[in-house]
Amino acid sequence: MTKRALITGAGTGIGRALCERLIAEGYEVVGVGRRLQPLDALMQDFGDSVMTVQADVGTVSGRRKISSALKRKKLNLLVHNAAVLDPAGSLSKMKRSAWQKHYQINLEGPLFLTQKLLPKLHSGSRILHISSGAAHQPVQGWAAYCISKAALLMSYKCWKQELLEKGILIGSAKPGIVDTPMQEQIRNLDEKEFPMLEKFRSFKHQNELLNPKEVSRFLTWLLLESEPEQFSQEDHDVRNETLKPFWNNYQ
Repeated sequence: MTKRALITGAGTGIGRALCERLIAEGYEVVGVGRRLQPLDALMQDFGDSVMTVQADVGTVSGRRKISSALKRKKLNLLVHNAAVLDPAGSLSKMKRSAWQKHYQINLEGPLFLTQKLLPKLHSGSRILHISSGAAHQPVQGWAAYCISKAALLMSYKCWKQELLEKGILIGSAKPGIVDTPMQEQIRNLDEKEFPMLEKFRSFKHQNELLNPKEVSRFLTWLLLESEPEQFSQEDHDVRNETLKPFWNNYQ
């Protein structure tokens, strides 16, 4: 029987690395993204092991397109990785359009895509939210991102209660500060809007960013090897030293 995973934000960064890892584990991967070029690169590199869908998870039409592309295919894994941090700024100056963009992609996307794909999940399927430390701690200049990620964290907790009787597991994971296109965007923010700009630039200059492939090992272990109760237990942190022995040498 085909093992199948759907990953949003699959074209670059963590999403791309996780696609590669799960394909190596024998999964057929459905990679979702907004930009065509990274998705074409996925198909070129992995051929028949990957199916791509160009869609915006933050829109009703995008979620409908994803569901339609699956046809009758079932899912073992659903990973909500797509997110936006830009435009950054304070609450006092935030435009409604910026607020809506964050909520549509960071919260409504995962929430309503899960809802849309529930018929394609089954007992034992696992859903994973890619969370953030910003869901727990405010970061000046990231108001909309912090609030939307905090709301996503609560949605994971609510789904956890609802899905229990169906045997579908949902988990959440903080990947840390990772060398991805989002970090590149952060380093190009206006310092007036983001006072911690130089600190985040220093993470890159001092080689303190995590490699997406390293993070993908952590996420793959969570998805495939962690015990059911452990998987759903908390917002797992890649920096948790008690978990590191389980995934650090994961092949």
